[in-house]
Amino acid sequence: MKKRIAFVFLLAVIGMLAFANGSAEKTEKNYTLKIGTVLTENDPLFKGLEGFKAKVEERTSGKVKVELYSGSQLGADEDILEQAKVGAGVGVITDPGRMSNYIKDFGILGGPYIATDYQDALRLMDTSVYKELVGEFENYGFKILSFNFFQGSRNLYTKNPVTTPEDLKGQRIRSSGSAIVTKSLEAMGANTTVMPWSEAYQALQQKVIEGVEVHNSAAYGASIYEVTKYVAETGHFQLLTGLVISNEWFKKLPEDYQKILVEESYNAGKAASAVVVANDAEYLKKSVAAGGLTVTTVDKPAFIAAAEKAYDEVGYRALKDKIDMELGR
Repeated sequence: MKKRIAFVFLLAVIGMLAFANGSAEKTEKNYTLKIGTVLTENDPLFKGLEGFKAKVEERTSGKVKVELYSGSQLGADEDILEQAKVGAGVGVITDPGRMSNYIKDFGILGGPYIATDYQDALRLMDTSVYKELVGEFENYGFKILSFNFFQGSRNLYTKNPVTTPEDLKGQRIRSSGSAIVTKSLEAMGANTTVMPWSEAYQALQQKVIEGVEVHNSAAYGASIYEVTKYVAETGHFQLLTGLVISNEWFKKLPEDYQKILVEESYNAGKAASAVVVANDAEYLKKSVAAGGLTVTTVDKPAFIAAAEKAYDEVGYRALKDKIDMELGR
């Protein structure tokens, strides 16, 4: 009897040691998330990512390390997304247009004049269209931590003056390549040339293109004022972007770490967006001062009317009508 009790006690001790060892291994495990972006280190959104990095590392006691890569150092957005899709510990700040390569309908959130400003763009997150689509990305290998990183209102920086859609005819304008961006620019009158943002400055310098559509902070950060002469404040896109990472990598994290990443991504997006909104006019003013740019007066109703047909050409009309109905437009 004593031998049996001793044997049972020994098994219990071994079990406790194994459990303790497993818990220790879980606690001691470290994770690394590499985040890439086309933006420069001076961009407000990159500053927001720096805040995300600091808070995540602080709240996980350094168990989750975040590495940031500006200026496409980690690769093009498409390359990073493909790595994330197969489980790599990488992420990227990207837009609805690029994510529409995986789920086409998500591109509607980056449609022309679908929102008038940042607050109006945030309302899109409350629609059933967004809520239904965002969860589907997990089936494609992605986890959207948050989609509230506002990069700003997109304007046209060009070599030739633009005031109406007619002025864009014959002008080659850089497109990111997504269907909604390309079709919107073409509906507004432009010819489009698809290329990475990192090549836009040189393309303008070498006169491969006549202009870019971009938000003011990125235009200033990339010194676009050095290779253009005019700014048309068309405000055709309200660019909300999201922090997208690998769902497979995300699911390997302890639940409390998962919660931290989601919370701090939202907080970082909110903080960065506030800076963008507060300083948007100042970034434009800096570009004008640095490059001697001329800000043209645009016929915005004409651009709105022209861009509307892009929804039909891309196949988003039913989605657009559903969003308008839900938002009471």
